[in-house]
This record gives sequence, C-alpha cells and structure tokens, in this order.
Amino acid sequence: MSYGWQPMGTSLSLTFELHDMEIEEWDGAYLTNDGQVVISEDALALAIALEKSLDDIPDFNIEIDPDTNSRKEDDPAEMVSPIEKAILEEGLEDHLLHLIEIHPFEYFAGEEKHHLVDFIRFCRLGSFTILRI
Repeated sequence: MSYGWQPMGTSLSLTFELHDMEIEEWDGAYLTNDGQVVISEDALALAIALEKSLDDIPDFNIEIDPDTNSRKEDDPAEMVSPIEKAILEEGLEDHLLHLIEIHPFEYFAGEEKHHLVDFIRFCRLGSFTILRI
C-alpha cells in the first residue's frame, strides 16, 4: 500500500459455500487462504505497486536478527492493523511467526527478490484465487 495499491477486497466463488461459509459472511480479506478471488484490476494494481518497490529493495542479502526490532513507526509493516496482525499470528505456524517482525524490504532482499518479481508477473496475468495447498 506504501507504493499506491488500494486494495479492492476479495470475493468468494460460489463453490466456497460448500466449505461451511456463506458468501454474505465474507469480509473481503486477503490474509487467509479460503478460496477468495482477487479480481484482475486489483491484481494488476498490486503488480504495479510492487514493481514500484523493486528499486528500494536491496539486491544483496540482509542479515536479519529476529531479536531486534529496528522498525520505524512509518515503515510499511506498521500499516498492518492490530486485527490483521492477530489474524496473521493466529494463522501462522509457530516456526513462521517471526516473519511478521521482518520488514518486507529485508525479507525480499538479495536472493529472495526473484520471488517478488515472479509474483508481480503472476499478478499481471489477471484474476487469481487464494487456495490452500
């Protein structure tokens, strides 16, 4: 969102009603993998914003110390609301909890940057569904 993405919200496909949730109950969240759909316009807007961030993400690996929290108040990671942070913490396995304390610029720096580039290409393909694997 720091680079201009304005989330449009996700929707559920009709098949999702089979999984014990009514479509009317859906809140448009992105943070779960419940079969929600990201529409083409939203995926493209996300790709454009992520592409803008690439120049700010280092091409070299950054040593991450999980015991320090050097985050500033205006960092993009601070844009996650307490409710979203609680959802993330609830949904992440114990060995992944430390990831919410890592700034995205640190996580995607160096050797990991190509994953972000791949995701940008994926988003440019159009609408997609967030599924469990």
